[in-house]
Amino acid sequence: MSPSIAKKTRKSLILKVKLDIIHSYERDEITNSIARHHVLTPSTVSTIFKNERQCFLVKTASDHDGPP
Repeated sequence: MSPSIAKKTRKSLILKVKLDIIHSYERDEITNSIARHHVLTPSTVSTIFKNERQCFLVKTASDHDGPP
């Protein structure tokens, strides 16, 4: 039998946190610094920045869904 290995749980980040990460990255903050601030791995921060366009599309859509 193989030893029991605990699975990591996935964190779901709200849009506000993702946008904050993107804005920090655009202000030339270091990826590791941003990751430490948000208690994330550097690869997660890089992935969020890589998917930056998708975050802004979601934000734009949610801005238009509000009351007139």
